[in-house]
Amino acid sequence: MTSVPTAHFDYREFAPEERLAAFRQLTSAVYETWAQGAPERFQAEALGYRIGALLFNEAQFSPVRFRRSHEHLRGDGSDIVVLQAQLTGSEVLTMDQHVVHLLPGNIYLRDWAQPFESSASAMRLHSILIPRHRLASTSMLGVRNPILSWPIDGPEGGLLFTLWSELIARFPETSLRQAVGMCNAFLAFLDALLNDDAQPQESTSLQAMERYLQLRLRQSVSAQDLCGHFHVSRSTVYRMFSVHGGVDGYLSRLRMERVYADLLHADPAHASVGGLASAWGFDGASSFSRRFRTQFGKTPSEVLHTPFHEDTSPISEHIRGSASFRVYSEWLSSNNRRLGVDV
Repeated sequence: MTSVPTAHFDYREFAPEERLAAFRQLTSAVYETWAQGAPERFQAEALGYRIGALLFNEAQFSPVRFRRSHEHLRGDGSDIVVLQAQLTGSEVLTMDQHVVHLLPGNIYLRDWAQPFESSASAMRLHSILIPRHRLASTSMLGVRNPILSWPIDGPEGGLLFTLWSELIARFPETSLRQAVGMCNAFLAFLDALLNDDAQPQESTSLQAMERYLQLRLRQSVSAQDLCGHFHVSRSTVYRMFSVHGGVDGYLSRLRMERVYADLLHADPAHASVGGLASAWGFDGASSFSRRFRTQFGKTPSEVLHTPFHEDTSPISEHIRGSASFRVYSEWLSSNNRRLGVDV
């Protein structure tokens, strides 16, 4: 019986001063990694299974920063979507002018054709790197909608996570041929879930209204504008935006995310918190800082003055890891550049 190919990464296999460099070398094909804190205190463990062109990962690591740049998208690097179950910890993701919080207890389908930067707390997660063409409904993803999500405690997300957990639990005891069949069934279920989400529902109208507001964030826009543009009553708008805490709450959150993105990329020597906040319509330094901290868990000044490139340990060419480490590294490189054969 041909078993499912397995590989792992364990920070304990490396000297403290090599742990971050080893992890950076392992993942260099898919993104760049920096530790938040002393590099020698970095910790990471990962277990991977490869079934054809699918790469399953179970991982946990200490606080880090990631960046997936245009360099990682060359060749077939943009032909990847990632299914990610966030089990513990959180991640603040910046893509273009979008800021997204990945929170524990959710499953996310992420479009890796988009460059991103992120800051993550200590996390434990499951992920699957999937060639885009294996899912018929990935057309839902794109620049305007790079992430889809399901709560694990919801009906769809709960069933998806149950099937996923059962699948990886069986990998060690099943043959590769059986694993291929189970993976095909799992992807079929995921495709059906995506296709169902794509069917026209009332939420489509909400999405259209959201898009209308997103295109006018620098303008003065209100619920009344939505009523006039979409020919609906004020009560309908209030009901639909109740999930966001109202239209004003939705606009404030999006504008705050734009300020966060601007602060993250600004040069502290030539930019100020007040100037960037004012550009998005926020006046009153104390109230803005209080709302910013409530939404992001840190002050605007902390975001502005925290360089993304701190703790830049060089990637070593002499990392001595296990054979499993080398296999894992080759898998990630292959998934990012040469997708191989379908399962």
